[in-house]
Amino acid sequence: MNPDLRNRLAGLLFSAVGVALGWWGIWLPLQAARAQMPEVRYHLEIFALVPLTLVFGLFLFIAGDKLPYRDAARQTLTPIGWVLFAIIAICAAGSFFWLKSTFAELGYQNG
Repeated sequence: MNPDLRNRLAGLLFSAVGVALGWWGIWLPLQAARAQMPEVRYHLEIFALVPLTLVFGLFLFIAGDKLPYRDAARQTLTPIGWVLFAIIAICAAGSFFWLKSTFAELGYQNG
């Protein structure tokens, strides 16, 4: 299989996993909180996994194998990889604090 096509398909798969994780780990707990369920839980790991899968999935789908995000020989990230990592970190922190404040507004102190 063509490496570019393989990367684009992997990007679609990663994106689908990210959407599924976001639905299960963020959307469902938020809807339960809005419905005033007595107990609502979410997992902290979800705030790293959803941005990771979505950002890398979209990157791989759009770029294929044309833009390297890592230097395999030196086992380091390229500047593009660092930008992706920064986007993931910002999205992870932003979504966590947004959900935490939304839960607090709805009367839930701990998730």
